Amino acid sequence: MAPQEQTISWSVSTHTHKERSTDWYWAFALITLVGIGVSIFFANYMLAVILFVGMGSISILAARGPREHTVRIDKRGIAVDGTLYPFRTIQSFWVEIEEAHEDYPDYEPRARLFLTTSGILSPHMTVPLDNAEHARQVREYLRHILKEEEQHPHFAEHVAEILGL
Repeated sequence: MAPQEQTISWSVSTHTHKERSTDWYWAFALITLVGIGVSIFFANYMLAVILFVGMGSISILAARGPREHTVRIDKRGIAVDGTLYPFRTIQSFWVEIEEAHEDYPDYEPRARLFLTTSGILSPHMTVPLDNAEHARQVREYLRHILKEEEQHPHFAEHVAEILGL
């Protein structure tokens, strides 16, 4: 069977959930409210609204647990939770496989699929992969269809990881 005729599918969690204490939420709210107060003092009302909406969004995302996503790659494209991203809308891909660190024995290496799409709202996507072997299988499948171009996590992904979202 040709690589483009097979289907690869897996399920993955959005993130590892971190339990937060009530103090974390109070500190987060206090810092945000100070930012809102300073914004209002300097008559920057739009920033105050953005900070307020952001505070609510981050609080909700921090409180909820991880969601399970189903990913499928077949001859039509890449589907995430039923939303199909046809190959013609994907400009390039990169499979990143992190290596284990000797200095950090508790660190779990990750494998991720980075996609650059022609979408306006989400031009960059990161899809977690199960393990290194699975990552190699996905890379081998996609390199016959898409352009392979080195990519790295974006700033927003680092911020979300720090916040545990």
